Amino acid sequence: MKRAAKALGVLLVLGVFAGSAWGQDFKLKLANAGPADPADRTVIAVEILKNHVETKTGGTVTIEAFHASQLGSEKEILEGLKLGTIELGVVTTGPVPTLFKPIMVFDIPYLFPSQVIAWDVLDGPFGHKLMEEMRKVTGIRTLAISENGYRHFLTKDKQVKSVADMKGLKIRTMENPAHMKMVESFGAAPTPVAFGELYMALQQGVVDGCELPVTLINNGKYYEVQKHVILDGHLYNPLMLFVNDGVWKKMSDDQKTALYEGAQLFSIAQRSLSERQVQMGLLNVQEKGMTVYVPTAAELKEFQTVSQPEVLEYVKAQAGEQWVKEALDAVAASEAKIAEMLK
Repeated sequence: MKRAAKALGVLLVLGVFAGSAWGQDFKLKLANAGPADPADRTVIAVEILKNHVETKTGGTVTIEAFHASQLGSEKEILEGLKLGTIELGVVTTGPVPTLFKPIMVFDIPYLFPSQVIAWDVLDGPFGHKLMEEMRKVTGIRTLAISENGYRHFLTKDKQVKSVADMKGLKIRTMENPAHMKMVESFGAAPTPVAFGELYMALQQGVVDGCELPVTLINNGKYYEVQKHVILDGHLYNPLMLFVNDGVWKKMSDDQKTALYEGAQLFSIAQRSLSERQVQMGLLNVQEKGMTVYVPTAAELKEFQTVSQPEVLEYVKAQAGEQWVKEALDAVAASEAKIAEMLK
């Protein structure tokens, strides 16, 4: 009995030391304003993150996910991340300028000619520098960047193929000055409409068109009230996985490693699932009767040339001229690198 008790004591001591190697326990709340559908790209990616972290840390770090704005809007999630009342958050760039204006470089129209270049820039030196500056200013650390996707123009009666086709159209936009200036540059009238009222506004002809990502066109059944889409990709919207920096600094190195690894798996999965949803969505909207136009390189160049100058001036004034220059330089460098690889 004494030998058994002694052996048990040794095991308990070893267990204490094994547990202490991980550091203290953490129960992290993860907030996501996106849908709670188990088949949703972000929900699946969060599950991958959660499973990896909890397994790798032996349960010393657990993640409880709250989807569908259960912990508030994106703006409220961002505020919670800053205060530390929310430990992890999945947030688009939308509300970030309220805390960190340089993020507005992503409002430059036609900034990223492809997802490959977007990923290269966001995962590269420029992306790291921008997000590190945000951490210093806000106390919110970026663990990984995935994507919300490209936004495209939809119309009901007129298929848009060129800048001239936009003239005179009333296009619903978010209440974002950069987006509104872009639409104005095409000769169209930007018309802010609350998202919850958008379907009815399109149905009733309050606006002639709007701009949305393919996944939302498909999931929201906007093909019922819009008949045409041009895949111009005027705006690319990143999706960031954030952590409160104070919480991060309390973790052991092993816990940080597990969370960082999980975040990279989140990004890879979410980006891949996003692309699958886009491709499947394009097939479905066409089956539902929507026409999908893919602009030529020359047509895209015209959209870019017309829209960028005015928007650039606004973004420079808000985000800072240096950040805009570095963003444009990073895109140019990525394009050159890929061009070199294709020789």
